[in-house]
Amino acid sequence: MNWICPHCREPLVKVERSYHCETGHCFDQAKEGYVNLLPANRKRSRDPGDNREMVEARKRVHAADVYRTLAEAVAAYFKELSHASVLDLGCGEGYYGGVVLEHAPKISMWGIDIAKPAVRLAAKAHPRGRFAVASAYEVPLGDSSMDAIFSVFAPVGESEPARLLSHEGFFLNICPAARHLWQLREHLYADPKPHKEVAAALPGLALEKQEKIGFSVALEPPLLADLVAMTPYAYGGQRESKATLEQLGVFEVQMEFLLQCYRREQATA
Repeated sequence: MNWICPHCREPLVKVERSYHCETGHCFDQAKEGYVNLLPANRKRSRDPGDNREMVEARKRVHAADVYRTLAEAVAAYFKELSHASVLDLGCGEGYYGGVVLEHAPKISMWGIDIAKPAVRLAAKAHPRGRFAVASAYEVPLGDSSMDAIFSVFAPVGESEPARLLSHEGFFLNICPAARHLWQLREHLYADPKPHKEVAAALPGLALEKQEKIGFSVALEPPLLADLVAMTPYAYGGQRESKATLEQLGVFEVQMEFLLQCYRREQATA
């Protein structure tokens, strides 16, 4: 099993450091080991996805294991898998995929993200994984090719999980719960609103299980600034409130997440 061509959807065959399809399209592998399968005519900007500053901020937050409790909860869904193909859909710099590999070392890890700086870091961190710059709305992998898929805070093409999953496969979606980062949002916004706790309707899939996990973390000012920089709050909130973050000292904030596990809908007689 390998990547498929984003232009003609034919299988890509790796020859030395390049991927080729039968119709003649060619994609070179970067020195870090990933391949760019996002055609230029499908980009909405010159450098889509998270920029380098956001990626580096996220890398520092993850290096401090601020989200380790969440990562362990995600990995628990995969620990029984062996010799299975798992896709990290919106892999970022590969933090969650790395924790999954710690718990399930025999799986085959695949990862895509639209942000090239993030994919470059993921490929460097996990050389035995396979990573590509690609869209989550047109994943360059074949039908029924994945035994499991997970996505942490990433946009997902509604029809892609069902297309990609094998018959017995599952899709794990992780999204913010109602009061995720509530104290931070109270500081940045005059009238913060809770996140809506809604399970997405995904064609061909049914929600099998949903669980909520939460924990608190105490952040020093530099790490708190990185947390803001890696989230949508980097572009929102009151400017005056952001300016006072570094004066808060150690800041305790609540983390709260929904883990939603989907499986294929069972055909009715």
